[in-house]
Amino acid sequence: MPQLTPEMKKALRRVQADKLMTKKDLAKVLSVTEKTAQSITKDNEPQNVKNKVFNAVVYVIAENC
Repeated sequence: MPQLTPEMKKALRRVQADKLMTKKDLAKVLSVTEKTAQSITKDNEPQNVKNKVFNAVVYVIAENC
Protein backbone atom coordinates (compact mmCIF):
# COMPACT_ATOMS: atom_id res chain seq x y z
CA MET A 1 0.00 0.00 0.00
CA PRO A 2 1.35 3.45 -0.83
CA GLN A 3 1.96 5.87 2.00
CA LEU A 4 1.10 9.54 2.25
CA THR A 5 4.05 11.41 3.74
CA PRO A 6 3.74 14.34 6.15
CA GLU A 7 4.89 16.63 3.33
CA MET A 8 2.14 15.36 1.03
CA LYS A 9 -0.50 15.87 3.70
CA LYS A 10 0.76 19.41 4.32
CA ALA A 11 0.68 20.15 0.57
CA LEU A 12 -2.88 18.83 0.35
CA ARG A 13 -3.97 21.05 3.26
CA ARG A 14 -2.27 24.00 1.52
CA VAL A 15 -4.23 23.32 -1.68
CA GLN A 16 -7.42 23.10 0.36
CA ALA A 17 -6.68 26.42 2.08
CA ASP A 18 -5.56 28.21 -1.09
CA LYS A 19 -8.70 27.15 -2.94
CA LEU A 20 -10.92 27.89 0.10
CA MET A 21 -12.29 24.34 -0.01
CA THR A 22 -14.27 22.64 2.72
CA LYS A 23 -13.58 18.99 3.53
CA LYS A 24 -16.66 18.18 1.46
CA ASP A 25 -15.24 20.08 -1.53
CA LEU A 26 -11.88 18.37 -1.12
CA ALA A 27 -13.57 14.97 -0.95
CA LYS A 28 -15.35 15.68 -4.26
CA VAL A 29 -12.10 16.73 -5.95
CA LEU A 30 -10.36 13.59 -4.70
CA SER A 31 -13.38 11.35 -5.43
CA VAL A 32 -13.34 10.00 -1.89
CA THR A 33 -15.73 10.16 1.05
CA GLU A 34 -15.72 13.14 3.38
CA LYS A 35 -14.52 10.83 6.16
CA THR A 36 -11.49 9.84 4.06
CA ALA A 37 -10.73 13.49 3.29
CA GLN A 38 -10.80 14.25 7.02
CA SER A 39 -8.59 11.28 7.79
CA ILE A 40 -5.86 12.17 5.30
CA THR A 41 -5.66 15.82 6.34
CA LYS A 42 -5.98 15.57 10.13
CA ASP A 43 -2.35 15.12 11.18
CA ASN A 44 1.24 14.87 9.98
CA GLU A 45 1.73 11.16 10.57
CA PRO A 46 2.58 8.93 7.60
CA GLN A 47 -0.53 7.06 6.51
CA ASN A 48 -1.08 4.02 4.32
CA VAL A 49 -3.83 4.58 1.76
CA LYS A 50 -5.31 2.77 -1.21
CA ASN A 51 -3.74 3.31 -4.63
CA LYS A 52 -6.81 5.28 -5.78
CA VAL A 53 -6.51 7.75 -2.89
CA PHE A 54 -2.74 8.08 -3.29
CA ASN A 55 -3.03 8.78 -7.02
CA ALA A 56 -5.81 11.34 -6.46
CA VAL A 57 -3.77 13.17 -3.82
CA VAL A 58 -0.66 13.26 -6.02
CA TYR A 59 -2.72 14.54 -8.97
CA VAL A 60 -4.39 17.31 -6.96
CA ILE A 61 -1.09 18.45 -5.46
CA ALA A 62 0.64 18.43 -8.86
CA GLU A 63 -2.17 20.34 -10.56
CA ASN A 64 -2.13 23.08 -7.93
CA CYS A 65 1.59 23.68 -7.42
